[in-house]
Amino acid sequence: MYKLKTLDVWDTLLRRKCHPDFIKLSAARHLQLRFGQSLADGFPDHWAIFRERCQIEGELARATSRQGSDDEYTLHAVLDHLVRRVVTAPNLNVAQLVDELVAAELALEKANTFPDPGCRDVIGQYPAERTLFLSDFYMPASMLNELLQHHGLDDVAPDGISSCDIRLNKRSGQLFKHVHEAFALAPEHHVHIGDNAHSDVSIPGAIGITSVHYLPDEQHADRELRESLFADRAVFFGHLEQIIAGKVEEALGSRSDNARAAFLLGTQAAPLWVGFCLSVAEQSIHEKLDKLFFFTREGEFFIDIYRSLFPTGRITGVELPPAGILEVSRLATFSASLREVSTGELMRMWNLYSTQSLFALARSLGIEPAALETLGARHGLPVGEEVIYPWQDARVQALFADAEFQALLSGKSASDRELLLAYLEQHGLAATDTRLGIVDIGWRGTIQDNLAHLLSGRTVFGHYLGLARVLNEQPANCRKYAFGPDLNKQLEASHLLDAVAPLEMLSNSPNGSVEGYRRTASGRVEAKRLIDAEENTVFDSYVSHFQQGVLFAAREWAEYLDNHAVSSAELRPQALAIWNALVSRTPQELFEAYTSLNHNEVFGVGQFVEQSAVPSMGVLLRAPFIRRDRHSLIQYIRQSQWAAGLKKRTDLHPVHKAFLTTAVSAGKVYKYVRVRWQHRRAQG
Repeated sequence: MYKLKTLDVWDTLLRRKCHPDFIKLSAARHLQLRFGQSLADGFPDHWAIFRERCQIEGELARATSRQGSDDEYTLHAVLDHLVRRVVTAPNLNVAQLVDELVAAELALEKANTFPDPGCRDVIGQYPAERTLFLSDFYMPASMLNELLQHHGLDDVAPDGISSCDIRLNKRSGQLFKHVHEAFALAPEHHVHIGDNAHSDVSIPGAIGITSVHYLPDEQHADRELRESLFADRAVFFGHLEQIIAGKVEEALGSRSDNARAAFLLGTQAAPLWVGFCLSVAEQSIHEKLDKLFFFTREGEFFIDIYRSLFPTGRITGVELPPAGILEVSRLATFSASLREVSTGELMRMWNLYSTQSLFALARSLGIEPAALETLGARHGLPVGEEVIYPWQDARVQALFADAEFQALLSGKSASDRELLLAYLEQHGLAATDTRLGIVDIGWRGTIQDNLAHLLSGRTVFGHYLGLARVLNEQPANCRKYAFGPDLNKQLEASHLLDAVAPLEMLSNSPNGSVEGYRRTASGRVEAKRLIDAEENTVFDSYVSHFQQGVLFAAREWAEYLDNHAVSSAELRPQALAIWNALVSRTPQELFEAYTSLNHNEVFGVGQFVEQSAVPSMGVLLRAPFIRRDRHSLIQYIRQSQWAAGLKKRTDLHPVHKAFLTTAVSAGKVYKYVRVRWQHRRAQG
């Protein structure tokens, strides 16, 4: 029996789920998320902070060496220097922040380490009177004790020495000599077990210590694989794709061929939705949100992904704001947000739908169209007539000047406003919440605009997959951010917004559209939702399986986001490539699901619209000469610029399809020219 047995900690007692530097990188991400708005110039991301930390570690190691000790430093010292160089927040309590960061890094180590499965058997083969751990590490022994206790290894090594505590390490051999002096021990009575061929075997062996090289093949191979993922994000992402692909067959179960294709496509397309939800989490912290609300319908899918990625409500140790669902729609919020009854105020809708009947106007305001028949007839306006540019029409202007019409709309708006405000309060909107976040798919953020008008005392931050150019004047309390293209800021990837309806379908919910709100007998306000069975047929047969595939992959991604310090910016190029593939190289099963969809367009259009519907050949031929047909074609092109989808149609005559494709392509060219002109004008 030996008098002393010493044990290496890393890759002997404990193993990491990732490269050791990923823990430092994750700690840098924690700092970047906490102080994203107060970082010094030169630190745009967590990688820059990580590199600065490495630089500091080198400086401190060299300074210690010059003092005659080994090149050692403490975690506290490193983070103290890092905070002073990187964080510029005023009135910063550096000591308190350093303590917070140290605790966060220890939490990261606890979450991303596990006991070596075979260490107890090997350690038990070398009995000794006393056992200690010896570690070359920048965390003090007290923290290593806590880490070992967390993993139930404190009975194996109840105490020990960390090199940073005494400025001596195993690499030089000085730590072993210190132990022998401290315990009045001869080397031949000492056995040391560890994985490093130099520090744990050659050096102690040269001193006369019995050294045991602990390097189990399987665990060592796993370690080398994990550590190979640090240098190249593409390698890491590819590795994760392989892990997901290796597990997917079991998850497919007994699905039909069509459902299997949808599930597989979901697993492959997941980085688009994962990256988006990751960006929502990052922005929520930077914006210091009080609450985060996911909008129906797409938000019901998004929040499932979000909760899969952040099941503890934290990202890299930073707490996320409380998140929940808000049942809203343009239809349910527009009337409530009206500031006055005027054609000028209605431009917020007419800028999106420049042709509208009185029937569609009524449906968009939540009014029964029959209620406007007499009023419309009074001013020569049939309820079903499609009016081009209604704000310019004398009959519409006369209608809006009608006191009875004014009273009807004012009363409806006031009633809707009261119900919506009560609903928002019931669903977690407190008087003290001044910074609200919302999540929706896009594309102009009009529901956010409606709520911003309604909640003038709060700032409303919108998070979107993509944003087209806004057409309405933005409320002063509105902020909008897009993970994908944002044509209000730059033209990058603008073509992705040509075909957004397929992404809406893939993100849809089976729970129906919100039509408004009603007060129950108990006094609570609940949402009225219209569930369309025909629309849900597509969800049940295709979309649900796609979403299950995305969620399956998201749960795998969740295992890696924190310990590999993945940011949404790093995922964005891959996400945009996936988006492009979905709309330009659309799988046949996805296209067939889309063309069979019956889409809710009650707001603006006043009815459901079949996605397969296209302008007739007659409309195409008459469009150059007849204003109404020309406007009908323009409206179609505005709503659908999915040229790749048109090319897949087999139910259209080749000539009809050629005319449609040409018209859509011409519309896209016009849009690009116009958007670029607007962008240059905005840039001055």
